[in-house]
Amino acid sequence: MSNWSNFKKIAALSLVFALVMGFGLTGELAAEEDVPYGGYLDAIVGIEEADSAAAVTRMEAGEIHIHAETLTDPDLLERVQDDESIQYVENFGSYGELTINPAGTPEEPYFEETGELNPFAVPRMREALNWLVDRDYIADELYGGLAAPKYTLLGTAFTDYARHIETVREIEVEYSHNPEKAAEIIEEEMLALGAEMDDGLWHYDGEPVEVGTLIRIEDERHDVGDYVSDLLEDQGFVVTRNYVTAAEASPIWMTGNPHAGEWSIYTGGWISTVVSRDEGPDFDFFFTERGLGTPLYMEYAPPEEADEVYHRLAIRDFEDMDERAALFEEALWYSSENAKRIWTDDSLSFSPHREEITLAHDFAGGISGSWLWGHTVRYEDEIGGEITVSMPSILSEPWNPTHGSNWIFDMMFIRATSEAGYMFDPYTGLHYPNQFESAEVYIREGLPVDQTLDWVELEFVAEEENTVPEDAWYDWDAEAQEFTTVGEEFDELPTANRRVVTTYPEDHGITWHDGSEFSLADMVWFLILDLDRAQEESEIFDSATVPDYESFMDTFKGVRILDDDPITIEWYSDLYYLDAEMYIPSLFPLWDQGSGAWHNMAVAFQAEASGNVAHTADKADAEDIEWANYIGGPSLEYLEEELEWMTEENYIPYENTLGEFISEEEAQQRYENLNYWFEEQNHFWLGTGPYHLDVVHPVEGIVEMARFEDYNHPADRWEIFADPIIPEIGVSGPGSIFVGDAEIFDVEIEFEGEAFASENILETSYLLFDHNNNLVASGELSEVEEGHWQVELEEEETAALTTGPSRLEVIVSPLTVASPSIQTFEFVAIEQ
Repeated sequence: MSNWSNFKKIAALSLVFALVMGFGLTGELAAEEDVPYGGYLDAIVGIEEADSAAAVTRMEAGEIHIHAETLTDPDLLERVQDDESIQYVENFGSYGELTINPAGTPEEPYFEETGELNPFAVPRMREALNWLVDRDYIADELYGGLAAPKYTLLGTAFTDYARHIETVREIEVEYSHNPEKAAEIIEEEMLALGAEMDDGLWHYDGEPVEVGTLIRIEDERHDVGDYVSDLLEDQGFVVTRNYVTAAEASPIWMTGNPHAGEWSIYTGGWISTVVSRDEGPDFDFFFTERGLGTPLYMEYAPPEEADEVYHRLAIRDFEDMDERAALFEEALWYSSENAKRIWTDDSLSFSPHREEITLAHDFAGGISGSWLWGHTVRYEDEIGGEITVSMPSILSEPWNPTHGSNWIFDMMFIRATSEAGYMFDPYTGLHYPNQFESAEVYIREGLPVDQTLDWVELEFVAEEENTVPEDAWYDWDAEAQEFTTVGEEFDELPTANRRVVTTYPEDHGITWHDGSEFSLADMVWFLILDLDRAQEESEIFDSATVPDYESFMDTFKGVRILDDDPITIEWYSDLYYLDAEMYIPSLFPLWDQGSGAWHNMAVAFQAEASGNVAHTADKADAEDIEWANYIGGPSLEYLEEELEWMTEENYIPYENTLGEFISEEEAQQRYENLNYWFEEQNHFWLGTGPYHLDVVHPVEGIVEMARFEDYNHPADRWEIFADPIIPEIGVSGPGSIFVGDAEIFDVEIEFEGEAFASENILETSYLLFDHNNNLVASGELSEVEEGHWQVELEEEETAALTTGPSRLEVIVSPLTVASPSIQTFEFVAIEQ
């Protein structure tokens, strides 16, 4: 079976889900009489607890119910395992890296504000860190074995790692720990910059060359930061170590000016909040200005050929999986050579909770990254009550839906108040309808798209059948405040790779937290806003949004509102996904950092038009104004001022267009609701999720959420997900083999002691390495019987080995989780 074989079988979890849930998912489920709508709990209190050991102590005392931080301390894990009152969930989506400040250019490698030398403006200096850092030491010693060495952005727990494991292994060999090579490159590049070595220190213009390490102190990154700082000092740099918490770090590396020269390397940490079925777009996120609208990302200017590859993967500009694999190989090498980040570790982390608490967590994102946690968290034997959830930091950055806080500590609580049109399967990563009802997906013939679940209809069509109608909306005229149509923009009507018709329930029952009824206007606002902000003629133009706009327009072809009852959307785009179920375009107003209705966001963006706030950190920094915050700080006064006159005038934003979708009565009712909401809650944060933001205490770092009783679905709606079914692999065979002889190795694939069903296996493979870590052969396993497989090495495969220790890697990609299981078997090869 090839790497791009179609997903023809349904995983066990998905089958159970389908049978129990049905696929309309419109709130018509039969609920027990006492099951509330919204969340199970009456209230959730989020607090800061930076000391994870202290959090566990407080959990033992019953003060904290969940500590949602992803922990990697082996001693703390042992303590949790020994306490019967505490349980924990594991997640495989956390990873660490060294974020490098590349401010400047190779030709002018200086911080603009200080004029000081920035050695890491030179790509080869960044690349040298790949050899300088010992990832095995970090994983084994600093993380105590609760991590695996990481060389690329691909998560070792996700499908693309298995798909491209041969390239990954080559990169692991190329960039294996080699401090001598690192030292040679650093010396060569420093001399080329005009620096001189004097008494063991690099000097430039007569002054020692300083680099700053920004070191997080809450977890193992404290030790990683010290380790890297020591390495840099050994190379002749004067290292300034700045030990910081998350809240202290953010204004420096994330939103601060990179040219201020305050830091050179930051001990970064990330979490994949959902199981990733396609990591191709991650190159675009991590290595280009299209990633985030922050000053640091505006410094990301990869070589043109690399940028093209990253962008093509992001917009799925490939005809088949072979072409995709070729792009992946290029991207993996480009991102290592032109390193903006040095990947260090994939963590096996855990998050503890009281034993009386139950909730659904994500295989990748654990509790903090799960979209389901707010829907499912409860006391095991009762409904209602209140729990306390701790995180190492809360309210680290402002909350605004488009470009607010991206910290996992904040996003966890934001996810409980917000939602998308679809919901994520926590183990396979596939999507299910959440607020919309159904979708029809029409894909141009020949593209590598498959279907696993039957709630979506997939049809392959000839290119001309996806011709975009001339009346479809295409772009935005910021001066006229109207959409331009495909017929106006194109001499010849374009075609699209993907056409999707998305239908909502006739009586959707969706309500905003302030009591306003969700309407088509919220969806049209969502589309307008993302187009308008990138137009120079707009009152709210923001240059930081232009890269995203340009990337979007590279594939977007048009959209039509086919009906308003039920709401039906028709979407045309060249952007498609490998799974038909994924990212159904529903125009449901969820931005990257939260939900928003037209009326609360219109108030905030009017404050931006007035020059008082900016929604991106980049614009706020450039214009020296407030970063828009819907929940606290000076922003609230500005938003309140705008709300006052907008209420008096019954203001309809973008009236030339939205006037068709917003009646005067609706505008009046919405503003009345928002005024009352602000008076009662003292914030402007609105969502449609199972909990609403109740009280915010910014100084104390406390958020309180209450059950949203007008939510349109019962609390037990997503209680179908059980524990993940992960195959266990055992490999046996001879301890030594003769070079040039055929050999057989036995592979047992099981789950909880029973044979793992072959119908739940997507694909299997093996890799053969010689004693120099060179990949010499690869292939597929042969099935003997259920649960029993074999690696059959041919004579020509073992003939590529030489005398010495060798190893065999077996990879099994199951359907039950979107994560490969990998097992290694070592043996000795002997030349005859």
